[in-house]
Amino acid sequence: MATVEGLNRRGARYYLLVVIPKDLQPSYEGTPKKNISLGTSDKAEAVRKGLHLRAQWMDEFEAKRKALNPQKLENITPELAQALAEAGRRGVLKRDQDMRDGKDGAFKALRKGIREAEERLPRIRIPNSGWPTSEELPELIPLGGISEWEAGVVSEINTSRLEEARKNIARGNLLYFLPLLQWDAQAMGFTVTLETEGLKEALQAYTKSYLRALQDVTQKDSGELISIDSHLPITSVPKAATRLSTEAPTVAVTAGAAAGASEEQTLRDIHALWLKASPKTHDTAQASSRALNLAEECLGIPLYIQQVTRAQGNTFKAWLQEPARGFSPKTAKNQLMYVNSLLRFACVELEAIQRNPWHGLAIEVPKTVTRRPWKDEELHQLFKQPLFQAYEVPPEDRSGGGPAAYWLPIIGIYTGARIGELAQLRVSDITEEDGIPVIRITDEGEDQKVKTNASRRYIPIHSELIRLGLLEYAEEIRKASQESLWPHLRNPNVMSAWFGRYRKSVGLDDKWLDFHSFRHTVRTRLAKAQVQEKIQDAITGHETGGSTGRKVYTHLDMHDLKEAIEKLSYGTPLELPKVLVQKSAN
Repeated sequence: MATVEGLNRRGARYYLLVVIPKDLQPSYEGTPKKNISLGTSDKAEAVRKGLHLRAQWMDEFEAKRKALNPQKLENITPELAQALAEAGRRGVLKRDQDMRDGKDGAFKALRKGIREAEERLPRIRIPNSGWPTSEELPELIPLGGISEWEAGVVSEINTSRLEEARKNIARGNLLYFLPLLQWDAQAMGFTVTLETEGLKEALQAYTKSYLRALQDVTQKDSGELISIDSHLPITSVPKAATRLSTEAPTVAVTAGAAAGASEEQTLRDIHALWLKASPKTHDTAQASSRALNLAEECLGIPLYIQQVTRAQGNTFKAWLQEPARGFSPKTAKNQLMYVNSLLRFACVELEAIQRNPWHGLAIEVPKTVTRRPWKDEELHQLFKQPLFQAYEVPPEDRSGGGPAAYWLPIIGIYTGARIGELAQLRVSDITEEDGIPVIRITDEGEDQKVKTNASRRYIPIHSELIRLGLLEYAEEIRKASQESLWPHLRNPNVMSAWFGRYRKSVGLDDKWLDFHSFRHTVRTRLAKAQVQEKIQDAITGHETGGSTGRKVYTHLDMHDLKEAIEKLSYGTPLELPKVLVQKSAN
């Protein structure tokens, strides 16, 4: 019996193994092969289906190669202009249908983000935020469509695109549609430039078809039934339509090829490939995703990389710095940097675009001193609050951490440790070294991390922390068989924001004063106590300066560190009662 390459059997079912060429694997998120079910246990039927499916994949590979390596086009004939116009129309219809089917990447990310946020903070509900709850975004089921809220977003997107298209048509601005036509031409294997003969006529036909498609989808938003056939048979580009600068065979492409290529080349898809290309920390993945969300909010979705322009980069740059955003210059700079990194990755690593249109685009951040040590009166104002004087720990849904809200600031002022280092502590990190109780800062745990190699360290526990009951607290948590020292802290990353809100709520609203300022306070106090700089570095986790010999061969005794840490004294401004046992007794 005849067979087909890649046919294999798993259990009772036949599958087709398709090996993806190495040069095309980036277009498939790095996947080297796919084993696709043929849905049958009959070999004859499997062979027939396999031959048809394999032919489809080979056609797709050929079309992708053409899209990635387009040939320069010297002339657009009327036949090719019509083919491009039809591709543009089907691109609009297909992208709209993908949104309504729940296949749109931005909607998927939104659903996931809302559910993850509610899992982390289940009792928080921001009134009148405009964002739906997970209950308002039910699970997608076949033929069930999207939620009412998502349908409203689709309608807003389509209306906005239609209004923008009409404005440019009214101005006679055909260049607005040029990147769209260029994208569809590239999907067919051609490069179109302003010098290409017949471009004006092609743009006029393309604009008319594109506008008709937008009108169709806005009618669909109103509940009209619009016939959309997104699976037309293969259509060959007219042979007489092209005169290439170099000889190249005519390529058969589907009428929906441009839309398919566009879908694979969104900035969100590039983001997925970027995350997989090399190890990224959880924070980097989240930060880059937030930056991409902002770009989509500003510039619209989806963002097809072939259509991203320098003007859009400048628009996004200005938008990030608007007072309404509420971003600091550094935050705005980072948001732009992440999106720019994706475009650079698409250009340099994937070679999906010929150049990065945002190359050199950046936001300058003025160099200023952003933090300072705490003053005695400020420490007194902070630690005189009921949280520290009577152990009135805020509800978990407000601090996210329960007892962590009490302990982290106190430990911070007696160690100089970063808030992230303290928020990730495990019970096992309260230990002993050379017979001295210590706090271990490490990245050994699954969700633990350190800023630098020097950040891995042991910090002797100050006698004041011992008096206040830190060791007793840790023992109680250990007896409860908990792994985290802060079992009520669902997300360590929320503590920095919580502390910022808390200090402002008690009147400490100086923008240069935050949890990190405890590090400056500790360094300043240790310096005044004439503690050697290398010992200060060992306590706070800073890289030791000097020669290699000084860094590698100078080891510090734990007793020296203990002696130094005990020189941290705050006197009257930081008089704290031992409230932990008293609270338990009540």
